[in-house]
Amino acid sequence: YYITNNLRECTMKFHEHLIATSTGGVIVALVSTPFDVIKVRLIAQTLHNHERSCFYEYCEGVLKDVCLSCGYEHPPQVVYRGLCQREVYSGALDAAFKISRSEGVTALWNGVGPTLLFMMPAAVLYFTMFDMFRDQGRARLAEKYHHLVPSIAGITARCINIGMFSPVELLRTKIQSEQQLVYSKIRDSITQHIKKNGKKSLWDGSKSQLFRDVPFTVVYWYLQDLYKNKLSKQGYGTLASNCGGAFVGGAVGTVLSHPFEVTKTQLQSNVGNNSNFAKTGMVRQLVNIFKTSGPKGLYVGLVPRMIKVLPSCAIFITTFEGLKEYFNSKENN
Repeated sequence: YYITNNLRECTMKFHEHLIATSTGGVIVALVSTPFDVIKVRLIAQTLHNHERSCFYEYCEGVLKDVCLSCGYEHPPQVVYRGLCQREVYSGALDAAFKISRSEGVTALWNGVGPTLLFMMPAAVLYFTMFDMFRDQGRARLAEKYHHLVPSIAGITARCINIGMFSPVELLRTKIQSEQQLVYSKIRDSITQHIKKNGKKSLWDGSKSQLFRDVPFTVVYWYLQDLYKNKLSKQGYGTLASNCGGAFVGGAVGTVLSHPFEVTKTQLQSNVGNNSNFAKTGMVRQLVNIFKTSGPKGLYVGLVPRMIKVLPSCAIFITTFEGLKEYFNSKENN
């Protein structure tokens, strides 16, 4: 079948739509995965139990010995909040350095397989539905409501996407949260989680995903379309207009939706652990984070997520719109 634009002046065949969305998805996955890993590690470490130090458990009060946690010799004061400081990430750069040093640089691309598996069909489905819903909305609604159409189309497409691909997101987050990646351990953790909580637990975190993605989608598509049109009227080309709109929409949407990214990541990274954390409601989870860490606890991992989202949005939308424009012009010629 054919994907058509709202003016019905040209068409883009399905295989061309597939190429446009898949190309953007692959580029984004390869570029953004390291920032995803860093973000997940920063959020996941907030769940660690800090009651006893690995050093004291191993050393039994000896002043200096080999730390059971990191394998290095250091004095007790190096241990902080029950974890060796070699394993506590103080920020995005610190996390990148420690992950690369202790696990190898390739560890920053943990989960890129599920990301590619998830991104390609999810991107094709999302942008296909988004284009269709947007074009139908503009065709059916009065022109004064056209500025709302991209947000409505984005929300509808995003909700369907989450329902279909949330288990893959759970798998990806669990992989990225592991400091020593062993796929058999991941499999056992998820199997244990399903046995304990049922198959519906594969969608754990989907509520937080909805609360994260719905406001992000509304803000992103509204501002992206608004600033893209403004920049186009000022004489900027397709690439600059799409990039500018994506950066503005992505930045505002990321800040507004990040607390729900924290709750989603905490829940999904904890899959398979012997705790009742999965039964904690999202609202109670947000309250607990605020009580224990204050407002900054709701924005742990914001920097790597922002660094990931902004170029990702720009790359995806410019790649998609650029290839769509290319295919349409080719069709017209």
